[in-house]
Amino acid sequence: MIQRAIGGILLALCLSCSKTPLKSGVMHLTPVTSTWKETHLAPFDELMLSWNGPRPSKGTYLFYVSLKTNGWSPWLLYASWGSEGQSSFLSTTPLAPVRCYQDTVQVLGGNKATGFQIKIVSEGGAAVDQLRELHVYCNGDRTQESTLSDSEPISIPVNGLSQMAIDHIRRKGFCSPTSTAAVVRYLLHTNAIDPISFAEHCWDSGFDIFGNWVFSVAQAAVELGPEWSCWVERARGFDSLYERLQQGTPVVVSIQGPLSGGAQPYQNGHLVVVRGFDPVQQKILCMDPAFLSDEETLVSYDLADFLQAWNRRDRLAYVFIKK
Repeated sequence: MIQRAIGGILLALCLSCSKTPLKSGVMHLTPVTSTWKETHLAPFDELMLSWNGPRPSKGTYLFYVSLKTNGWSPWLLYASWGSEGQSSFLSTTPLAPVRCYQDTVQVLGGNKATGFQIKIVSEGGAAVDQLRELHVYCNGDRTQESTLSDSEPISIPVNGLSQMAIDHIRRKGFCSPTSTAAVVRYLLHTNAIDPISFAEHCWDSGFDIFGNWVFSVAQAAVELGPEWSCWVERARGFDSLYERLQQGTPVVVSIQGPLSGGAQPYQNGHLVVVRGFDPVQQKILCMDPAFLSDEETLVSYDLADFLQAWNRRDRLAYVFIKK
C-alpha cells in the first residue's frame, strides 16, 4: 500500500467512504476511524502530518503521533485545530528519542523510526467524520533529483499579493499565509480570499507565529473544498516542482537567503510561490510576497540561486492536487 512520492514516502488516509482515488499518495478505503498505523517503512527521522477537511463548527481536533523506534513511543500531542483556533506544541518524552516541534515530528540523536501511529481525539463536539483525508510525509528517501535538462516554458498567471501591503501590524510574518492565499485565489479563480482572515486562521497560538506550514495547508484545504488534496512534503528536486507546474498548479516553497534579487536577505526563512520556469534564461518564476506592492511580487530568480536557497530549507513544499 506504499508508493514512493516526491521527496520520500507520502501516505494518505481517506477518512470518508468515498471511493474516488487520490492522484498522489495512497488511499485506504476504510470507514471513518480515529487512528492510523503504518509499520515496516524505510527508516526516517522526520514526519509531517497534514489534514484536509472543514474546520469544525464547534470543538477541537487533537492530533497525536507515536513513532516506532526500538519500540513505540508514548503518544505525543502534535497539534490542535478547531473552531476557536489552532496550536502546535513542543512535546517530548524521556521514554523515546522523539519530539514534536511546531510543524514536524523529529527522531533525535541519530536514531531512526520505521513506523508511525496517528490518533485523532475530538473535544467539545467536533465530529471526526468531517475530516476527509490525512497525509503523512516521512523522509525515508533522501535521494535528490537532477535538474531538468530539457523542458518547456511554463508561466502560471498567479496574481501578485504583497504581505507588506496588507494592513496588519504583523504583516512581516505573513509570508506563508500570503503565499498560500495567493495560490488558493488562483485555483478558485477569485480574489475574494481575504489574506488577513486567511492568516488569522493560520496563526499558531502555541508559538505565536503565522508561519506554521501545516496550518497554512489545512486552511487551504478548508477554502478549496473536497475537490482538492493539500499537504506538506520535502520534494526531491526541481524536477518535482516542474511536474506540478505542468499539471497547472503552483507550489509554495520555503527558501532561505541569500537570494540575488530578493526583497530581503531571508536569513530566517521565507515562503514564496513557484509559478513557472523559463528554460532559456534558466529562471524560476515566482510570486514573492516580500516586495512592497502586489505588482512588484511577480519576479524571477536564477535557477542556481533559487535551488541553493530552497536546499537550505531542505526543499520544503506545499502541494495542491485536484482529484
